[in-house]
Amino acid sequence: MSSKTPIFLLLGMCLSFSLVLAVVVAMRPPSSPPKRRAPASAQSRTPAVAPEPQTRPAAVHAAPTTRPESQSTPTAAAVKPVDLTPSAEAAKELDQIKKDLRQQIAELKKDRDQMLNNLAAQLLTMTADEATTQLNALDDESAALVLVRLKPDKRQSLLKHLEPGRARRLSQALTPSSR
Repeated sequence: MSSKTPIFLLLGMCLSFSLVLAVVVAMRPPSSPPKRRAPASAQSRTPAVAPEPQTRPAAVHAAPTTRPESQSTPTAAAVKPVDLTPSAEAAKELDQIKKDLRQQIAELKKDRDQMLNNLAAQLLTMTADEATTQLNALDDESAALVLVRLKPDKRQSLLKHLEPGRARRLSQALTPSSR
C-alpha cells in the first residue's frame, strides 16, 4: 500500500459525504425564512389581558367610544360592596390563635429563663477568664440577662475582665434606671 492510498480514501469519503449532503438539501422543500422568537423575558413582560381603559374626568367632554360587550364596565348598581367585618367564626378562630401564641410565648420565656439560670450556674463554677470567654460569645442583651442572675461580687469580677467598652454597656444595661 502506497502512501497516497490513505489520502485517496479520505478524499473519496469527503466527496461522498458532500454529495449526500447536497442531495438532502436539494430534496428539502422550500420554506419561508425562520421566524425569530422573542426572548422569554420579553414574553413574560407583555400582559396577557389588555388593560382597562382609564375613565376621563367629568369636566373633559369627549366623543363616546364604543366598546365590545365583553369589556363593558359594570354600572354602579351592579357593584356590590364587600363586607370587611369579621364573622363570628373568624373572630373566634383569631382569639384561639392569639391564645395559642400567648401560651407558646410563655413556654419560650420559661425555657429561656431556665437556660439563662443554667448558664449563670455554670459561670459560677468557672474561672473569671473562662467565664468572660463564655460571655464574649453572647450578645449584650443575653450577657446582661445572665449577669443579672449572678451575685454582685461575681458580676463585678466578670465585668473587670471584659473589654472596657462592652463592660460599660453591660453595666448600663444592669442599672435599674435603664431597664
